[in-house]
Amino acid sequence: MPRFVERFRCIGPSCEDTCCSGWTVHVDKKTYKAYRKTSIPALDRMMVNMERLSDTEGAYAQIKTVGERKQCPALQNGSCSVQANLGESYLPTVCHAYPRTTRRVEGQLEQVITLSCPEAARLALLAEDAFEFVESPISVREAAVVEVGMRFGVPPEIMAEVRIFCINLVRTRDLELWQRLALLGTFCDSLTLLCTRSEQEKIPRMIEDFIGVIDHGQLIDTLNLIHPDHKSQAMVFATLWSTKGFDTFSPFQHGMMQQIAAKFGADANGEVSAEGLVASYQRGLDRMDEAMQEAPWMLENYVMNEMFTQFFPFQGDTPYDSYLQLIARFGLLRLLLAVQCNTEGEVPSLATLTATAQMHSRRFQHNPTYATRVRQSLFESGWAEMSTLYKLLRT
Repeated sequence: MPRFVERFRCIGPSCEDTCCSGWTVHVDKKTYKAYRKTSIPALDRMMVNMERLSDTEGAYAQIKTVGERKQCPALQNGSCSVQANLGESYLPTVCHAYPRTTRRVEGQLEQVITLSCPEAARLALLAEDAFEFVESPISVREAAVVEVGMRFGVPPEIMAEVRIFCINLVRTRDLELWQRLALLGTFCDSLTLLCTRSEQEKIPRMIEDFIGVIDHGQLIDTLNLIHPDHKSQAMVFATLWSTKGFDTFSPFQHGMMQQIAAKFGADANGEVSAEGLVASYQRGLDRMDEAMQEAPWMLENYVMNEMFTQFFPFQGDTPYDSYLQLIARFGLLRLLLAVQCNTEGEVPSLATLTATAQMHSRRFQHNPTYATRVRQSLFESGWAEMSTLYKLLRT
């Protein structure tokens, strides 16, 4: 696990964007039956709002949210009444695991954390050593372990080589982050081609060749000839932002979105002119380094967490599809952070930038339908080809 995962502890009532709000909770069969055997008055409100769904083990029932903020009825004074009265072992599997995900790869467990959790986002993005990988004992339910097998015909030992190469590439700080991501895309494009041709045995040699080319610097010289296209970056990723809408039951998320919209130069309906959007983005980009001077690794750490969490590049339809999804999330976050930096006075605090990243993760990364729309949008707009993606990356 990354070191920040080892450090993570839920902060409970102190959390500004609780996971006990906004999401319907599925209850596994074992936990549902355990609830039915209890008679604790503090849980009456939850029991009234729990309904059977199916005979599926993991989604046997659900706890419906209540109130204007769509909160879990077990939430009382910022704490979970189930955990308080029955103990952690009585939590539904989804609540016991979140924000962690544990997977088994060739007999080895890996644990990751989504940055939709505010405390996780702070630990992952602000600490320089957050992505030192460590071994640590964990407590996990077997039902929550995700089994990961072979993908795209790539043997497990070669999958490990690919993942290590990708992670090491993104950590190569001799290169600018956009350069690392451009090289990563070229690699994923080539990897997809080998998998399509059923030439998986050539992957280790391809990795060696890429390392040699990167060390030689020839690809970097070519990339540096590309001119940034800030207008396209702003327009493409702002489109991804706007398609999600402003609907939310969370006061924290609502406040963050209103803040961002104002810095976009948007009106009361969230609308902004193309000229205003591009100008806001460019001004913000110019100040991002200043805002991140105490944590210049923030965006790198975000990319690292996405790669490790999503089992990159093996979770999409192809390795290149995995890459497109990564770039869509990265590009949208870069836009939001830049717009936050569009200020006349002091640059935003690291706390504000981290909160922006957490809000982005919660609103845009827990919706599979949205991910599909993003992918379709990139293809339909002609930005899915590597030659054009370079322009979206160059800053």
